[in-house]
Amino acid sequence: FRNKPDIIMVGYDSPKLVTFCRLFTRKKIIYNALCSVYERMIVARGLYSKFSLHAFYYWFLDFLAVSSADLVMLETDSQADYFVNLFKVSKKKLVRSWTGVDEDNFFYDPSILKCPVFTVMFRGALMPESGAEYVVQAAKMLENKDIKFIMQSGGMGLHKIKELIENINPNNLELRPDLLPASQLRRTMQECQIVLGQLSDHPRVSRTIPHKAYESLAMRLPYLTASNRGVLELLKEGETCITCEPANAESVAEKILWAKDNPEKLDQIARNGYELYKACLTPKALACRLLDKISS
Repeated sequence: FRNKPDIIMVGYDSPKLVTFCRLFTRKKIIYNALCSVYERMIVARGLYSKFSLHAFYYWFLDFLAVSSADLVMLETDSQADYFVNLFKVSKKKLVRSWTGVDEDNFFYDPSILKCPVFTVMFRGALMPESGAEYVVQAAKMLENKDIKFIMQSGGMGLHKIKELIENINPNNLELRPDLLPASQLRRTMQECQIVLGQLSDHPRVSRTIPHKAYESLAMRLPYLTASNRGVLELLKEGETCITCEPANAESVAEKILWAKDNPEKLDQIARNGYELYKACLTPKALACRLLDKISS
């Protein structure tokens, strides 16, 4: 009220605030939703049944926020299609906005040396869509191929992953459940030869691009992901990423072995991804694209 802004921008995971703001202003409201609360809590985490009161509550929060906002920022076009079907909202008020990275914490540092042994890194929360079980299985298949795996992961699926590791016992995999400071995570990632993305066939994967995809591009790291509609809106197989079949440990292992045996092609994919980041995914590039959308 004091500054009389032209636009009010509401950050991620704040549907109540969007609705609250609409009660007090007719200014343009932009909601940086990324995805819906309903999808995170019900579809991705599976905390409640789709037919429960909790599910209706989360859907209703999203519905009010989307209805109240003038523009809703989403992570992919696939996510926009999902919003149209789920909330019956006009696609004209939805805009795809890539996530990008925090450049103070994630950037390319050419002085960091690679591990002497070909090292694969999987990092992030162990959610159903992550496909972490296929990482463990692929590690077992490759344990005699001079390839090391690091899993910097924790979260709701940690117990199941620990059980799987104990059962098949891959001797080339190290599980690190502790949360690392950004500076240490950045160094650890850049010491590895390749970074893994989401590997499952979970429906959420078709609509999302995880933060580690952008961070890998910003740090000039080759990125291996399951082939899905969401991530392929941004990346191209064989040019800026490597893809495998979803929910297929053999395919994961095959592509990792290909990466190890083709260092020049792997480096070219890493270079292409880094050039894509510099051209389209820096904070300045993302802000300019959003401002163009607002003013159009």
